[in-house]
Amino acid sequence: MVEPISTALAGIALVKKSVDFVKQQIQTANDIGDIIGHIDKAMMGEQQVIKARDSKNVDHFAVENVAQEVIDAKLAREQMNELRNLVNLRFGPGTWEFILQERKKRIDAKKQAIKEAKAAKMKKQQQIAEYIKYGLLATVVIAFIGVALAVMVKFVWAHSVEGDEKSCRLYEPKYFLICMSEGRGYADTQLYLDYKREKENWIIIEGD
Repeated sequence: MVEPISTALAGIALVKKSVDFVKQQIQTANDIGDIIGHIDKAMMGEQQVIKARDSKNVDHFAVENVAQEVIDAKLAREQMNELRNLVNLRFGPGTWEFILQERKKRIDAKKQAIKEAKAAKMKKQQQIAEYIKYGLLATVVIAFIGVALAVMVKFVWAHSVEGDEKSCRLYEPKYFLICMSEGRGYADTQLYLDYKREKENWIIIEGD
């Protein structure tokens, strides 16, 4: 039995090797599935030959053109025509067209799967970007609120309102009550007057 064709082959070599394999095995093949893999490789080789020819940017319809890529493309086409005739003769008319249709469906399905995978990946990347954006926004908002609260607290502590309970606690009970009812200014004034009165022995004449 002939050894399987190596996938390392490319272009016209892959076409020739695949067609030769099918020629030798087609009469003993029970169904198209026994040789379909080599038919697929022959088609792949032809596509590689055509791609190499087109990359030369030459007129491949010109008779005088003897570029190797053009010659290989013509040989590949002849080989594929021979392969088509062999398949139709062995498995019945229309078999080759059926193979082409099924191959196209498989290729289209693969392209669609790749397209959907790319779309899913892009959607996931967009979602991650949205999460990062909202996360950064939330961080900025929280930082702003934190700074605003810190500034507000600092401002309140730096500018205590007169009569603040904590400030009034510094005074003795007498002046504490004055501070709570009238404010620190009045408490300080009264404290100063009492101090002067005791120190200088002021004589205070209370009115009627």
